Amino acid sequence: MYLVIDIGGTFIKYGYYLKDGKCQDKGKIKTPKTNIDDFYQALLSLKKENLKGIAISMPGLLDSQTGDVFAISLLPFLVNHNVKKEIEALFHLPVTIENDAKCATLGEMWKGNLQNINNGLFIVFGSGIGGTIILDHKIVKSPRHKAGEIGSILMPKDLSYTDMTNFGANNNANRLIEQISHALRCTQDGIEVFHMIQNNEKAYQIFESYCRQIAFMIYNLDYILDLDVVCLGGGISEQELFVSTIQKEFAKLRSQYKEDDHEPIITACLHHNEANLLGALYHHLFD
Repeated sequence: MYLVIDIGGTFIKYGYYLKDGKCQDKGKIKTPKTNIDDFYQALLSLKKENLKGIAISMPGLLDSQTGDVFAISLLPFLVNHNVKKEIEALFHLPVTIENDAKCATLGEMWKGNLQNINNGLFIVFGSGIGGTIILDHKIVKSPRHKAGEIGSILMPKDLSYTDMTNFGANNNANRLIEQISHALRCTQDGIEVFHMIQNNEKAYQIFESYCRQIAFMIYNLDYILDLDVVCLGGGISEQELFVSTIQKEFAKLRSQYKEDDHEPIITACLHHNEANLLGALYHHLFD
């Protein structure tokens, strides 16, 4: 049995998996954001007898071969640490780590909606935005581990181009919830926010604008990558309205500006939040 861990900005999700991808038990704990010692103690609390190894999915720029973490905005105390070696020393078990977007992509390529596709893009929405590119049936990797990190693409805050944000900061799932809860003075709860989106015109307008920006990004990336499938992941992808509104906004852009007849399929990932866990296991066992 393998302990598989998906580190997020809010929660650490975990599961105990067999080699064939079947989960025996799973759960989540809050992600400690105080210091590295508290963080590692939280991971250590998940240890069980008879584990064969530990597979970790985590955000940030990292080297999956060496285990070095170069950048992780959500947990900055992990920067310049070799997370793989440090966790191996704690657990006395073999450990693998991989970027969370790449793990989700591997999970969907293994057992989901990215099986047998030629060119694809996986976008993960959470506390930030991660991305993975598939070209010629393979995940694109790069020497500095930046390939696919669409969350870091700059976006102007106004037409002067003097003040910038980035796609991840402006369009992550938490940002949408914050915007709508602030505008309507409701609690920052995803379920309540989606209830408001479906029943309040002002909330829907904010949501529609949010989805239009995502469709805009997909449209542009399709002309760079020539995509067959765009797979949307993260907890928000479980909301059918999220996927269908992005599809609708993308279709509008295509009707206005298309220069070719090929249109990529935009779909939610099959395994939603579990895709990261499945992919981390696949990376541990086979990649």
